[in-house]
Amino acid sequence: MAKLPLDLLASFVKVAECTSVTFAARELGLSKATVSKQISELETRLGIVLFARSTRSIVLTAAGQRAFARARKIVDEAELIVEEAHEIRTVPRGRLAIAAPQSFAELWLADILPDFLAAYPEISLELSVNDRTVDLLGGGFDGALRINAMPDSSLIARKLANIRLCLVGSPDYWAKHGQPVHPSDLANHACVRYSNLPDKSTWHFVSPTGQEARVKVNGSLTVNGGNIELPALRAGLGIALLPDFAVYHDVRNGTLVPAAFAWRAPDLTLHLLTPPGRGKPKRLEVFTDFLIAQFGGRAPPWDLSASIPTRAEFSALR
Repeated sequence: MAKLPLDLLASFVKVAECTSVTFAARELGLSKATVSKQISELETRLGIVLFARSTRSIVLTAAGQRAFARARKIVDEAELIVEEAHEIRTVPRGRLAIAAPQSFAELWLADILPDFLAAYPEISLELSVNDRTVDLLGGGFDGALRINAMPDSSLIARKLANIRLCLVGSPDYWAKHGQPVHPSDLANHACVRYSNLPDKSTWHFVSPTGQEARVKVNGSLTVNGGNIELPALRAGLGIALLPDFAVYHDVRNGTLVPAAFAWRAPDLTLHLLTPPGRGKPKRLEVFTDFLIAQFGGRAPPWDLSASIPTRAEFSALR
């Protein structure tokens, strides 16, 4: 069965509607010669005469009228496909599946998601929280928030914010045990460890001059995610190296205090990962823009740089 190119049908329908090759060509943005050639080619493919032509007019033949009724339906359906595709690209709607670390989602996503959903009521958001790395492609996710250094990957990584690791403890803990001066001093402290790290017992620090140190730490509590360690820290059971977003509220409230420690753990970065490919659904585009507006400023909303005490200030807390 011979296949009919859609452009031939579209030109045929337009000429029949305009009853003029000249006017039809103008509306189609084509030359008169091109449209005339398309009509002739369509007649050849169908084996019928579509138009009765004279020097003054062009009108459908009986066979042309029957062909026009069906051709117009086909062209109309094709136009609807284009319109709907455009609407899908431009109007945010549909299911949006996002993965995020549990503690970050609880502390910083939960409060802002109602604003996002209120702004885009046709989006159905499915948020999966887990501190373990998820398979973005295999898991059917549109995107994933991830906090770590990004390895080589086919995924597209959009940086959202820097994350500082803070060495924190309760005021009572610091008063009883003192603060470390060098990373090696941490061997004498009770350290709450995070088991999802490649080496949960090794903490990495860099001095202001660029000297690096890796120290083995010990403690009676190891956790795999969430905010489980915070009550233990508030109770003075130990210290921990935690992201600033996780301890922000405790530091602001005074229940946890960052150490006046010259050495600093390497920063992490909050990324939004998305699958490779050029086309992104509009719902993912607006979610990305929303996250950038919330977290992508010069300093993230959990910035604690002004709350890290000097050694003199730390001594006054004791």
